[in-house]
Amino acid sequence: MSDQNIEKPVSSPMASTSVVDIFMELLGHLGRQGKVGVGRAQERGRHELEIRQLKKDRSKRLEKLGREVMALVDGGELTHPGLAAHMAHIQGLDRKIQAEFASQLSGAEQDGDLAEE
Repeated sequence: MSDQNIEKPVSSPMASTSVVDIFMELLGHLGRQGKVGVGRAQERGRHELEIRQLKKDRSKRLEKLGREVMALVDGGELTHPGLAAHMAHIQGLDRKIQAEFASQLSGAEQDGDLAEE
């Protein structure tokens, strides 16, 4: 019987070692790539935070400038038709805010009156 002479493949310890080495090399490569990706994300986050802070500082500076311009217009030291229109609009908004606030206070007082009865 010639079937008996068929040799069975023998697993070589060297073959398993090379697969393990390849796997370990792959894991090492993935780890290095992950560190690079994390570094890039950190750098991008730092830049976004810096841009957000600069925009916040700019907005605060514009608010301060607006308050100073309003004070100059109110004091008669600065006149311009565009500024006058904006001032009138802001004053209208201020009146609406005051009216809403007064309405809220009177509503709270009425609720308090009902609770006492």
